[in-house]
Amino acid sequence: MTWRYLAFEVPPDELRSAIAGAQAMKFIGLNLTLPHKLLAVDMVDELDESARTWGAVNTIRFEAQDVQGDWLPLRQFAGMVPARLRSHGFNTDADAITRALKDDLGVEPAGARVLLLGAGGAGRTAALKLAFQRGRRAFLVNRTVGKAEALAAEVRQRYPAGQGDRGLSQTAPGSVMNATSLGLNAGDELPFDPGNFSPQTGVGCI
Repeated sequence: MTWRYLAFEVPPDELRSAIAGAQAMKFIGLNLTLPHKLLAVDMVDELDESARTWGAVNTIRFEAQDVQGDWLPLRQFAGMVPARLRSHGFNTDADAITRALKDDLGVEPAGARVLLLGAGGAGRTAALKLAFQRGRRAFLVNRTVGKAEALAAEVRQRYPAGQGDRGLSQTAPGSVMNATSLGLNAGDELPFDPGNFSPQTGVGCI
């Protein structure tokens, strides 16, 4: 079977119709990036536990109901796809974030000190996942201060043992994670000056 991975630019106010259109055309699924991850939570028919836990959807799988009444991924139907379809939302960001810390930066999430840039869909998931993994501290920086403050409050409310502060740390972090839109396009500059950090500070993008 030959599959194709296509990119589409979809304005936020057209996301619901875009998801419905992809389902009607029997796409296998979709990946979503900013600013759609939070919006999609209320636009899919079913949420996986991962999406419910982190409150964001970055992957949608389209499914059909077979003659036994079971919901199966469309890729499992070799012939005619049944008429009844649904969209199933997942979040793969959280596990990818901790894997990136371990594999790319050699950092264990538990006990990590992280400077997190961006408080949108990926940034929010990163902050919550780090708190869940008992990261030592996450310092949140965002273009809109109120958004960073709201995320820090959510981290403290959901995981009281976690430390989520908005603003820059006075102590050099062990890792810097870029969860902003800078870096999505080739040639984008980093949203910070690497020279401001020690050589031991790991830098990653999510």
